[in-house]
Amino acid sequence: MDYKLRIQDAVYHVDAAAPDSTGSIRTVLDGKERSLSVCSVLNNRVNFGIDGRVANIFAVKTDEGTWVWVDGRARLVQDADKVDRRKARARSGVPSDVTPPTPAAVVRVLVESGQKVAKGQGLVVVSAMKMEITLSAPYSGMVRAVNTAVGDQVKPGDILVEIEAHEQGDQNE
Repeated sequence: MDYKLRIQDAVYHVDAAAPDSTGSIRTVLDGKERSLSVCSVLNNRVNFGIDGRVANIFAVKTDEGTWVWVDGRARLVQDADKVDRRKARARSGVPSDVTPPTPAAVVRVLVESGQKVAKGQGLVVVSAMKMEITLSAPYSGMVRAVNTAVGDQVKPGDILVEIEAHEQGDQNE
């Protein structure tokens, strides 16, 4: 399986195979082949080996990713693709994304990437405090990316849908 992990500010490309009969996992980390082994010790504690070198790790999963402590240093490990999509910042000029006004759960996604949308068209329906809120297109354009799925927990600032205006005049339609 192919992964892109963000650890602090660095992004690593990881290709990992299924564990072999000894529990070892053949992995390619940024083009360099490695042998990994993982053994759970207690809740949130793991013995982690890489190329024969073993470390005791403490890990805690949070909404922002997994915090991993190795040798007394904490590192935030995240799925880089998901972070890049959901934490994309608005580009200069006209906003091109849709974000919820309050923490919510996604109950319906009404559009898909590549779809043309009109100003005011519903894009995503979220549920917050037993109310459903339809997030609408701020202007006409093309859906550049849908960064959410039904069941996702989202919060203000999470970019759920990115829209690219066809022309400057389309934004006011």
